[in-house]
Amino acid sequence: MSEERKITFAHRLEYAATRAAQGVICALPAGAARELGASLGDAAFSLGIRRKVVLGHLERIFGDEYSEAELERIARESYRNFGRLTFEFGRFTRLDERAIERTITLTGAEHLRDALDGGKGAILVAGHLGNWEVAATLAAQGYPVTFLVGEQHNILVDRLMNRLRTRFGARIVPVTGSLMGILRALRGNRIVAMLSDQDAGTNGIFVDFLGLPASTPYGPGRFAARTGAPLLPGLAVRHGRSKHELVICPPVAPPPEGTSPEEAAQSYTQGYTAAFERFIRERPEQYFWMHRRWKTRPLTETTDAGR
Repeated sequence: MSEERKITFAHRLEYAATRAAQGVICALPAGAARELGASLGDAAFSLGIRRKVVLGHLERIFGDEYSEAELERIARESYRNFGRLTFEFGRFTRLDERAIERTITLTGAEHLRDALDGGKGAILVAGHLGNWEVAATLAAQGYPVTFLVGEQHNILVDRLMNRLRTRFGARIVPVTGSLMGILRALRGNRIVAMLSDQDAGTNGIFVDFLGLPASTPYGPGRFAARTGAPLLPGLAVRHGRSKHELVICPPVAPPPEGTSPEEAAQSYTQGYTAAFERFIRERPEQYFWMHRRWKTRPLTETTDAGR
């Protein structure tokens, strides 16, 4: 079946609505669009959309550090951050080189340069903090970036999102059937960037994340172990309302020679997850808590619960 045949009338309606909303967002001044997004995020919190999930996560992780009122404030600001980044992403067509220079700074660029000097490419693993979509602007700063992206159910919306991501010069590899695309990018000494901090179900490996075992995608660690490409954690931190800092962390230390592929993937995954954790603990209001990050539980925990 061709891709075109999968496009339904409902998809076309959704796409039309998305483009209309994008038109409104782009017609507004940047600050007004950003705060409109924040207000919609605030409304989603007030309406209770996934509020129990978010507050449950925050209570579990930070209950001993923050009061109930402080946890609610962090939760509400997390919704507002998501609203802001959604509208900022929609305005990528208005983001030019001068705006990038004015609003986005890059810290840790030496780690990218050192990785590329090695000639094996680099694996940049990002987390859902701040506005993670601004990582696409690395291409505008001269870095050869290929993004591993999930595919949206609506093909038309999927294409729109990828046009926004690639307008700065980045390339795209869909997560479905991505193995050869990733290997080609690394052999071409490119930076392969991917988000890898959400629940991986029964196909993931468990590492410690914010004090709890969390099923995590093992792909980045496997690729690093297989190819020798450095694995770099990266976060996009928001400063104030309009500034962003792309932080590239030092590469995760490779495991000792002779480590099995499974143990190497575990070591790399725990390494980048620990880097994410440090940023999230400092800026919990910027993290995407609406995802059911700890949905999948270890088999031993399930077994113990059934006794």
